[in-house]
Amino acid sequence: MSFVFSDEFMSLSSNDDSSEASFHSTTFPPLNVTLNSFFSDSPKDFNVIHINAQSIPAHYTDMLASFESRNIHAILVSESWLKPFLPTASYSLPGFRLIRNDRVGRGGGGVAIYLRSYIPFSLLSSSSSSPHADTFEHLLIEVTLSHTKVLLGVFYSPSLHVDFFSTFEFLLEKFIPIYNHSIFMGDFNTCLLKGDSRSRRFRSTAESYNLHILPLAATHNIPDCNPSLLDLMLVTVPASVSKFGQCAADAFSHHDLIYLSYKLRPPKAKSRTLVQRSFTKMNIDCLRKDAQAIDWSVVTVPDSIDEIIDLLNSLLIQLYDVHAPLKTIKVKHLPAPWLSDDLKDLIAKKNRAKSHFKVNSSEANRAKYQKIRNRCNTLCRDAQRRHIHSSIVNGDPAKVWKFLKSLGVGKQSNNSLPNIIDIELLNKHFSYSSLLDDTERARSLNFLSKSQNLNFQPFTFSPFSEGDVRKFINSISSDAVGTDCVGRNMLLPILDIILPTITYILNESVFSGCFPKAWKSALIIPIPKKSNPSDFYFYSPVSF
Repeated sequence: MSFVFSDEFMSLSSNDDSSEASFHSTTFPPLNVTLNSFFSDSPKDFNVIHINAQSIPAHYTDMLASFESRNIHAILVSESWLKPFLPTASYSLPGFRLIRNDRVGRGGGGVAIYLRSYIPFSLLSSSSSSPHADTFEHLLIEVTLSHTKVLLGVFYSPSLHVDFFSTFEFLLEKFIPIYNHSIFMGDFNTCLLKGDSRSRRFRSTAESYNLHILPLAATHNIPDCNPSLLDLMLVTVPASVSKFGQCAADAFSHHDLIYLSYKLRPPKAKSRTLVQRSFTKMNIDCLRKDAQAIDWSVVTVPDSIDEIIDLLNSLLIQLYDVHAPLKTIKVKHLPAPWLSDDLKDLIAKKNRAKSHFKVNSSEANRAKYQKIRNRCNTLCRDAQRRHIHSSIVNGDPAKVWKFLKSLGVGKQSNNSLPNIIDIELLNKHFSYSSLLDDTERARSLNFLSKSQNLNFQPFTFSPFSEGDVRKFINSISSDAVGTDCVGRNMLLPILDIILPTITYILNESVFSGCFPKAWKSALIIPIPKKSNPSDFYFYSPVSF
């Protein structure tokens, strides 16, 4: 795809004194609008783009603004410039998982793939991050589309002096025969517009492994230099390509963005939903009036403590089903809460200014671009800082730390369970009240019963008072809802009304020696006590 520049833009010269308005006016749309247009008619295809980013950290705001289309399923990145000390959470894109292969020991380089979180994948191969010499960097993954496994890869050759062919041929020989569909993109630093030995060898290698190079115009354009075709797309089944092309991506580098729609349907995105009660719009007076009309004394009629609890929960749920009914809430993934429409317009303005300057690198155009770039960077930084400040000031500590972890601050926990751990056996392990088996427990009790010098003081339970119960309930800080569907927020508004009933239940449980079964049940998250746990004992059961 080519762009048409306005007459004002084409007439710019080093001594051009046109207004700011004419400087920023062009006929081509921002990159996000262009990408939305590309993929608007192919939402059911697998849509992939490649960008030579020349630093994800430096262009992260541009990525948030440019790649917001829901129809993009994979973003392949060469020259990511990510380093191991930069946390993934700080450079994630909403709705994507970031798969990265960083270059270490030297600046620049690195490849990465942003893949939609609902698309299954497995990592097949990644290049070594040796700091000693320029290497052919790659990242190969297997993705599952329409019950079909597809080989997807991104490649980056640091320079035209790197002889990557042996590595490339090894990877092709290893993986191409396994997959019916393969899609490769990257910056190979091999100009196919030339007829030199390097380009001939590349074409020969691709042909020998049944790879088809999709035809593109020059993808690398630097003023006063010959254009070159460095960014390439290769597929094994060209008949499955519904469309492909390229467009300028001046916000990132001199490399064009290349794109591809492939006729395999990706999995349907699963919306994340929460079912919860909304207490914010609840009429407290009406709630309390209806609560006072309930005969809570019926809770004391059953003889079984479990029946008592079931009856109490039933009355509470019936009450709140009227005043705070359950609602299904769809969780939205905002690109960035601080990235307003005004900031997006300013980013687009900055990128248009950069395009002008790249075509006509006069001092006047440089000054205009630097002015809008500096203003844009400052406003984006300030907006992000205000968002962070408002999210942590006077906030609940647990929510503050959760927010900070989403920014990549603090140690990133890994709660995933290794394959060797059977979740059912782990649950059975957690259900035991003691690490002692029955034989050891019987032996211990027998030993204690035969001891002659026992001088235990008699122990008796004291009944709970309503004041005790009120104090304990008010001290609860968690709003979590248990398996009985009752939480703290359902007790506090009517606590003075149901306090005698709750006090009765607690005393009945203590003096009958029966703990309600409903209160023994909890949702458990196994938290590893150490990295790479290999045994059940290395997990802590945390209930909520």
